[in-house]
Amino acid sequence: MTTLVHYHHPKDQQYSLAYVTQDRDEITSSGKDALIERYDLDEAVFVLYTNQGTSGTIDDIDENFEDALDEMSPDDRTITVRLLQIFEEIIEEKELEEAEKLEIYKQIELDRVPDAIERVDWDQPAVDVAGQLLSTLILTHALPNANHRTSISMAQWYLESIETGFSFPDFATADYDWKEWVNEYIVESKRILTVRRNTTPFSLLAEWGCDVVKRKNDIEIVLAEYDLDLSQSAAYTYYGDAHIDLCTEFLIESVKRAGHDELIGADGISKAAFVTYLDQTE
Repeated sequence: MTTLVHYHHPKDQQYSLAYVTQDRDEITSSGKDALIERYDLDEAVFVLYTNQGTSGTIDDIDENFEDALDEMSPDDRTITVRLLQIFEEIIEEKELEEAEKLEIYKQIELDRVPDAIERVDWDQPAVDVAGQLLSTLILTHALPNANHRTSISMAQWYLESIETGFSFPDFATADYDWKEWVNEYIVESKRILTVRRNTTPFSLLAEWGCDVVKRKNDIEIVLAEYDLDLSQSAAYTYYGDAHIDLCTEFLIESVKRAGHDELIGADGISKAAFVTYLDQTE
C-alpha cells in the first residue's frame, strides 16, 4: 500500500510543506499563518504547512514595474518587457478559455529576471542556449503563475530568432492538441523543482515510511526515484543541472515535431543579437 503525504495542504493549496517531524512538540507556529497535519506512516509524522504567498487573482497584481525596469541594463530590460508581454497574452488567453480570473500566490518579482538571464551561456548551440534560457527563467520563478508557459514562449522567441517560421503549438486551444506531450515535460519539471527545494524533508519522510509526496494538480513525486541524500546546496546544483537537461530535451523534441531538425545543430546567437531581434519584432 502506497503511503502518501501532501506537499500542498489538501484543503487549501495556498499552504505548502515547510517542516516535518515525528515530535509534535517541535512545531511552533506562533505568529505564522500555518496549518499542521498528522500522517500515520510507519509511525505518526507531523507536517507543518505555511502560507507565505499572496492570495487573490490576477487583478491583484501590483503593476508598478518602472523602478525595477529602470535598474536593469537596456538588454535585460528588453528581454524582461517581452517576458511580461508574453505573460499578459497567456493570461488573457487562459481567462477567455476558463471564463474566470487566474489565481495568484505572490506578486511579480521582475528584479529576479536579470539574474536568470545572467546565468545563460550564450556561446553554445541554439537548442542548448534556449534550454538554459527556459530552465533559468523557470527556476527563477519571477511570475505569480504560468511560469512554465511564459518561459517556453521566451525560448520559442529565441529559436525563432535563428530559424524564421519555427513555432510551438498554441498554448490555449479548444482541443489542447499540444498538451499530452508537452505536459509530460512540465510535470517532470515541477517534480524536479519541488525535490530540489526539499531534499532534507523528503529524505526524512522516505525514512519514516512515505512513498509518495503529492503536489497540487495531482502531481505525484515517487521519492524512491530521486536522490535525496544531498545537502541543500548540492541539491540546488544537481537538480539545477537535471532541470537544464530536461528543458533541452524538451526543446529538441519540440524542434523535431515542428519540422525544424536543422535547429538541433545550428549555432546560437549572442544575447545582443537576440535583443536586436526582439526590438525588430515589436
